[in-house]
Amino acid sequence: MEEREVVAIRYYNVWFYLYIQKESDNVKVNYLLRRIDSGEQFLMKDIYRWCLMQKIDYRTKFVYRKDFSIFANIWNFYSYVRGKIDLRKYL
Repeated sequence: MEEREVVAIRYYNVWFYLYIQKESDNVKVNYLLRRIDSGEQFLMKDIYRWCLMQKIDYRTKFVYRKDFSIFANIWNFYSYVRGKIDLRKYL
């Protein structure tokens, strides 16, 4: 089995794990990272859509953050689940 490089991006409570399988994926992901590092605003759905449009394999994971209030964690979890549901219309 071929090893894949994994790039992790955190969006509030959500970790996106992007799987790089070929050199062109690496170029695309580096471009996304430069946009994020430059301060460009992204919503969670923007990252989802970007991965789909660029055909980058990814996984997400919600992580409870103790540095956020319970209400912020609940809201972020709701947004995470809502985003996953909304994403189905693009698949």
